[in-house]
Amino acid sequence: MQDSRYLAKRAFRTRGHADLTQRVGGVFAEIDDRLRRQDVVRVLELGCGFGTVLLELRQRYGSTVVLHGMNRRPRDGDADTLLRNGIERGLIAPEETLTDPLPAVAFGDVADGLPFPDGSFDIVYSQVAWLYFANKIGVLREVIRVLRDDGLAKIDADELRPELPPEYRRLVEIWDDGRLIPFGDYLRRYGMTFEPAAEGEYLRINKSPRFGEDLRLVVEVALEEICARWSGVKCVYRVTG
Repeated sequence: MQDSRYLAKRAFRTRGHADLTQRVGGVFAEIDDRLRRQDVVRVLELGCGFGTVLLELRQRYGSTVVLHGMNRRPRDGDADTLLRNGIERGLIAPEETLTDPLPAVAFGDVADGLPFPDGSFDIVYSQVAWLYFANKIGVLREVIRVLRDDGLAKIDADELRPELPPEYRRLVEIWDDGRLIPFGDYLRRYGMTFEPAAEGEYLRINKSPRFGEDLRLVVEVALEEICARWSGVKCVYRVTG
C-alpha cells in the first residue's frame, strides 16, 4: 500500500478493541469464556481493515486463538499493512521474531461468500462494515454456515438510520405479500436479536441454518448513487414460502 493511502485511511481502518466494545460489546470476554472450555478459539473478523483488533487478540492470547480477517481488496489491508500497523501501535516489536503468526487475511466481497469451510469459527465479529455489505441476508447465511454449532457472531448493525429519509432508513427490508416484516421480528423467529450497545445496536447471531432460506433478494440500492452524502447498500427481500 502506498504510504499516502495508508496515512489517509489509518484513522478509519485501525479501530481497536475499545472501539469494538462500544459497538458490539467485548470480544475478549467471549474468548475468555470459551478458553475455559476448550484449548483453542477460532476467530474471524469481517472488514478487518488494518487489523488492530486481530493484533490485539494476538498479543493477548498468543497461540490459543487462531485469527482470520477478511477485506474486500488487498489495498484495504494486507499482511504488510497489518505488520506496519502492529509495529506503530506497539503490538509487535520492530525486531520481534514472529513465533505467533500474524492473522491471516483473505480477500473478496463477502456478498459473494466466505472462503472458509463449514463450521470453521467459534466467533465472528464485525464493526463499521455492515452498511456496505451487499445482499446482507446472504452475508448472514454465510456467517451462520462458517460458525460452529455453538458459535456466535456479533455484527455492528443499526436497524434504522434516522439521518436518512424514511424511504432509505432501513438497510434491510423484508416484505411478505405486501406487508413489511421488521428485520428484528424476522431475526427473533430464529432465536437471534438486535442487542443494545454503547453506540447503537448489534446483531447477535447463532447457528441457525434455516435462517433466510425463505427470502429472495429483490433489489439492492447503492445509496451514494442517490445522494453523494449518503452511504451504504439497502437490500430488499420478499418471502417466497
